[in-house]
Amino acid sequence: MKSLREVINEGIESIAIVGASPVEGKVGNIILKNLINYGFKGKIYPVNPKYKEIMGLKTYPNISSLPEVPDVVVIAVPPRIAINVLDEASKYGAKLAVIITAGFREVGNIELDKKLHDVISKSKMRVLGPNSAGITLSRLGIHASIEVLPTKGPVGLVMQSGALGGVVISRLRKLSSGISFFFSLGNMSDIEFSDVLDYALQDEDTESLIAYIEWLRNGRKFMELAKKFVKVKPLCLIKGGWGVQSSEAVKSHTGGLATNYEVFKAVCRQIGAYLAEDLDELVEVCEVIRRIKSIKGRRALIVTNSGGLGVITASHLESAGIDLRPLPEELKDKVVKEAGKSFSGKNPIDFGGDATIENVVAVSRVTELSKYYDILILVYVPTAAEGAEKISKGVRDGINTENVPVITYFDGEGKDEVMLHVSKYVPIVSSAHNLTKAIKELARRGVEIR
Repeated sequence: MKSLREVINEGIESIAIVGASPVEGKVGNIILKNLINYGFKGKIYPVNPKYKEIMGLKTYPNISSLPEVPDVVVIAVPPRIAINVLDEASKYGAKLAVIITAGFREVGNIELDKKLHDVISKSKMRVLGPNSAGITLSRLGIHASIEVLPTKGPVGLVMQSGALGGVVISRLRKLSSGISFFFSLGNMSDIEFSDVLDYALQDEDTESLIAYIEWLRNGRKFMELAKKFVKVKPLCLIKGGWGVQSSEAVKSHTGGLATNYEVFKAVCRQIGAYLAEDLDELVEVCEVIRRIKSIKGRRALIVTNSGGLGVITASHLESAGIDLRPLPEELKDKVVKEAGKSFSGKNPIDFGGDATIENVVAVSRVTELSKYYDILILVYVPTAAEGAEKISKGVRDGINTENVPVITYFDGEGKDEVMLHVSKYVPIVSSAHNLTKAIKELARRGVEIR
């Protein structure tokens, strides 16, 4: 049987959607529409015996009636029919099947699940799902999924929850980022995390990987591949099923047994993956480490226009063991000269509430900072006189990230809009908590990841 990587790299030039529909809101309608709107240039074959044409495309009654063997077959029909379609697609010679259909092991339907596995075991075709939200391959213009249209970008997604994939896609868009691929694994009857790790490791379009994991089918293989992966790309995980009740919920979601959380945390430490506790942390920290990679140490300098927010941020960092050493005397005059404004404090440096974004970002241009600090943190509360576009222009025109890596943390009115604009030019976080997590992970990678 070919690997998922081999199947994709051979090329995907045709996709059949079984259960395609002209009816708005139907799963088969959403998938077909998404595939067309995302820009797939290959051949699309709607399959549904009820219709002759859907969305201007000739429609076929079954897989066997297609004019060619499709590379991918997306299945969105009831469970018993889905098994027959899968068998037909396999015998016809398709390379990959994506089963959107739910109603198997996750609802206790063991009989149907066994029939499904019987078909898969006799097939050379790779199978994603069942209970999957679909597949996205941005390079190929493929979004055969029920989730929202994603922005194309450098982040790979592999999720045991399709809806969470949609949430992460939305979060990435707000940080001016997007995805290289998305695999919604569902019940993992065939394709599982290790298959995707193998693909992502070799994929030049993927700079980092975000994963939502409820359970692992092959823990040993996952660890072997993950250790290789984290040496070249960030691997950022979030685990579903921490306690007794949430672990029970996993059974009714993807039909598996949740891996013990303490064991999973130990595995993450061993392989060097980042384990987040919530989705904002997952996406923001992963974006920071994707863009900055690592830092040499834990020496951080905070520059702000808000003494209060600066102090709160400093408290978070200091409690996590971040080194907030005072600004050396020899740098004070250089900072004032570069910023064009005096300041109070030694670390955080506080330019005061009447400072502009230009004053604050100017500190990044003091070349001698790199002798004393490993990272510069800009903590900023926009004033009434500064909108998102003005702030973004100030960052774009005034920032220097080649001397010392820079992370920004904005808060206050219009925060989301500011984050969207500023994230085009520099990594950004939405809280002191996520900032602390990101710096700790950057420092860890600087020591442990070679």
